[in-house]
Amino acid sequence: MKEMEITKVLNLVKGNKYEAACAAFDLVDHIFKVDVPKSMRTRKLSVQAMSLLHDGVIKFGYENKNDIVENKSNRDNKSEEE
Repeated sequence: MKEMEITKVLNLVKGNKYEAACAAFDLVDHIFKVDVPKSMRTRKLSVQAMSLLHDGVIKFGYENKNDIVENKSNRDNKSEEE
């Protein structure tokens, strides 16, 4: 099982080491909010985080500036309607 975990980590950080590391650290801090599969619950938090990122359960990457502005305006419009 450890060989599989190391392979997952190597494949995950193949091209974007900095982004994967930041996402993993952030996910470790908030892992209690994520539904972790039962088979992974006995593993260390860092292994859980990297496995979830590799499997695509959690997505990471940069947000487009236009998307951020659009999401903020949508939230503002919804709060005005209520």
